[in-house]
This record gives sequence, structure tokens and C-alpha cells, in this order.
Amino acid sequence: MNSVALITGAAKRVGRAIALRLARAGYDIAFTYNRSGDEAQSLIDEVAKLGRRGVGISADLTNLPGGTQTIAREFRGAFNRLDTLVNNASIYQAADLSATTLELTRRLWAIHVEAPILLCQEFAGMLKDSSGSIVNMVDLLAQRPWPQYLAYCASKAALGNLTLGLARELAPSVRVNGIAPGVVEWPPGFPEEQKEQYLRRVPLDRAGTPEDVAELVWFLSRPGSYITGQIVPLDGGRSIT
Repeated sequence: MNSVALITGAAKRVGRAIALRLARAGYDIAFTYNRSGDEAQSLIDEVAKLGRRGVGISADLTNLPGGTQTIAREFRGAFNRLDTLVNNASIYQAADLSATTLELTRRLWAIHVEAPILLCQEFAGMLKDSSGSIVNMVDLLAQRPWPQYLAYCASKAALGNLTLGLARELAPSVRVNGIAPGVVEWPPGFPEEQKEQYLRRVPLDRAGTPEDVAELVWFLSRPGSYITGQIVPLDGGRSIT
């Protein structure tokens, strides 16, 4: 029986790379998306070309519990097992203290903390049955917060803490780890001067790629079978400078 992965926010960018890497490793893929319907269909087509099954689930993870209830219902209608859950969906939105609103804080908290909690509750039994794993996408900024992304950084720090607590609660049946990327894909329109400033503090002298993240997700999902409760930096050494 094929292994199955569920990846949130996977129609584009890093999530898409994760989905394709796991499909190449023999996983059938369920993934969520919000407004990226065309990209979702093209991902399903790419997964099919790899000989695997792809199922896209349209869900808004800032609308809870409705979003996670939709995911649970549609996933269970398509699959009867789950081996890897990747909590990847994210909102990256700038706001310093003066610009941070309660609405923004709650949206970030919903997608980065509440949705992962609800999905882990929903799928813990299936993951235990498969001796599966959870990978949470944290961020280098959880430990090195930028004031101009105040609420974002705080919500990612909460996801990091949640990762550690889940690792203790779900052991020994389910392994739970996090990845804390630095820059692995520049945001559209990111100023060249700021790119150069960032890279000057990266010992490996380059930005990462979505494929770098995907490879680590694969490792934590299957080969890294004696690793749990870890937040792995994926930042080219930026966290040590």
C-alpha cells in the first residue's frame, strides 16, 4: 500500500516542491490550497505523471474550524491512511508594532498555530497507525525576530513550541519535527540591496531553494527515523552569524 502525505498550502512555492519530492519518493499526495486553483490542478497533473495520486483540497485555514473540517472530510473520503503531515501553509505579512492589528494577529495565529493543532488532533490516530511523522514549517525568524514582522515572528515561535510539545505527547508512535528556513525563495519584488545585505551574513553565500526544504522534509519523514522534537535550521549558516 502506498504511503500518503498531507501538505497544507502546497499549490505553489515551497509546498509544491515538498509535494513533488514526496511523490517521487512513492507517496500519494493530498494537499490544500486557498485561491490557487490553476496551480493546484497543475500540481495534480505533475503528481500523476510521477505515477502517484494527487488530491487537492480547497480550504481557508484562517477560517476555523471550518477549514480543517473540510480538510478532514475530503481527505478521509480519498484516503484511509496518513504517513506524513506537513503543516506548511503560511501568511508572510509585514507589520511593526504600530501597524499590528488584532485582526492580523488572529489570522496569523489561526494559520500558524490553531490549524496545525486541529489537524494534529484530527489525524493523530491515523499517524499512530502508520508510525508516521509530522513536519512543521517554522522559520529562522522565530528565534531572530524582525520587528517589522512582529506578529508573524511571534506566531512562528508558537509553532516551534507546539512542535516540541507534540513530539513529547505523540511519542513513541509519531515523530514530530520542525524546519526553520532562512530565505529559500525571495518574495516577489524583494529589493536587490536587501538581498545582498542578507547574503553577506550567510556563510554558504547563497539563498536556499524550495528543493532544499523538500529534501529535508523527505529526510525527516522517512530516513531520519530516530529524530523527534527538533527544529532544524535550514539557513546556510545564517543562524550562527
